[in-house]
Amino acid sequence: MELRVLVVDDEPNSRAHLTALLREFPDVAVAGTASGGEEAVLCLRKTPVDLVFLDIEMADVNGFELARHIRASYPKVMIVFLTGHVDFALDGYEFRPLDFLIKPVKLMRLERVLTLAKEQLENRETKAPASVRIGLQVDGGLEIIDVSSILYLEREGRKVSLVSTDGKRYTSFDSLQKLQGIFEPYGFFRCHQSFLVRLDAIRGIRMDVSRGCHNILFAESKDQIPLSRSKYAELRERLAGTGLTIV
Repeated sequence: MELRVLVVDDEPNSRAHLTALLREFPDVAVAGTASGGEEAVLCLRKTPVDLVFLDIEMADVNGFELARHIRASYPKVMIVFLTGHVDFALDGYEFRPLDFLIKPVKLMRLERVLTLAKEQLENRETKAPASVRIGLQVDGGLEIIDVSSILYLEREGRKVSLVSTDGKRYTSFDSLQKLQGIFEPYGFFRCHQSFLVRLDAIRGIRMDVSRGCHNILFAESKDQIPLSRSKYAELRERLAGTGLTIV
């Protein structure tokens, strides 16, 4: 199994050193290198990667800011932070990194990290996805809902409707913002101020010429929901982050 990695570091010597070490491993492919945040984002949009080696201190962007973007847009991508100061590692745990490496990176330490990354990748690919069920307070009491059965959430006044694949609508009186915090870790995206959508349920995005906006289409329903103009590029990026090739 090949592990595809991206190296992000604004120091040319450090970047070249780590890249050279990575090429010592036949089952590791250096998918790209970047000297800063903008280059890294462009590379992630174009090239699927499994693991990002990410320098914390860079001139154009703080590594933690880029890590926040990766976590939001490419949740399956593993992160290893690079730093010349061990104290910085304490601030990075909120981004759930695979590990921290002190520069200059040592070969034996790198080998341990790569072994761990390959183990996580193998476990992810061989393990069947578990069904996630959530207990929500809905109109009439408590409802146990299978997350994979929900297509989208729609805010309607002071309530939120959760619409399932079979057309059933559950009514919650929690705010959409609160529900966003619950559902986002399970692959949902805020596509509009009034809607959350399950990414893997999307069949396509179509332009509504009469209204001058885009709509999201589903594979399991004839429903269409609006996509905010400001969210169009981000949604394409999130879909690419799931492994979808967009040309």
